[in-house]
Amino acid sequence: NNLISFTMKRFDEQNLILPRDAKVSSGTLRLTNVSAKGVPLAFSIGRAFYTTPIRVWDKSTGSVASWATSFTFNINAPNKATTADGLAFALVPVGAQPRTRAGYLGLFDTADNNSSVQTLAVEFDNHRNAWDPETYHIGIDVNSIKSIKTTSWNWANGQNARVLITYDDTTSLLVASLAHPSQQTSFILSERVDVTKVLPEWVSVGFSATTGNTSNYIQTNDVLSWSFASELPNSPDTDGLDLASFVLHEANL
Repeated sequence: NNLISFTMKRFDEQNLILPRDAKVSSGTLRLTNVSAKGVPLAFSIGRAFYTTPIRVWDKSTGSVASWATSFTFNINAPNKATTADGLAFALVPVGAQPRTRAGYLGLFDTADNNSSVQTLAVEFDNHRNAWDPETYHIGIDVNSIKSIKTTSWNWANGQNARVLITYDDTTSLLVASLAHPSQQTSFILSERVDVTKVLPEWVSVGFSATTGNTSNYIQTNDVLSWSFASELPNSPDTDGLDLASFVLHEANL
């Protein structure tokens, strides 16, 4: 079986591809720019992907990988009335370049569905654009910034958010959950996604984030830790990743 797993309790640039503004600062993955005084800057876009490509399905055998990821992030805005734009966990084609900034989160160029983008993402969006259901929401994005499924999110400014995302190859079910431990709040959504119709066989996994296109629509978009595991079975009849054990392990960290 093709098993790959990693845990980054602190970030190191050696394991990451960091296009545009993303950088590692004191072990934290800082996706968008801040000034020398630590104030977030507008017009910023940053992405961070794990250096090793991940095979999420195999055309020759018909096998599809189960995978899971957990991470902690923190979005801190100087003014809660002018936040923009959010961050996303994404699976993209290997070598894919950053796309449009601001509301498109660096992952898409349009709200229309574009199958050539070959991108699956879970967005944590705290700025309402024309295609968004409400200001603070979590969405599942398939080849478009207009989410196929959303849930409202009571974003807690400056508070850590713990995220768990799982994909089960047997059911094609993508489940994303977020908790703000300091607020004792949690949010969850799920949707069936056939990755063989969305993604190439090999992808890069990681994060993308943006700030606004006007100077006061700003926030930090920081990821503090990240775990990921994926297993592609040798045949469709073979079990893939043990999602339950991953979830239990992450819950005990």
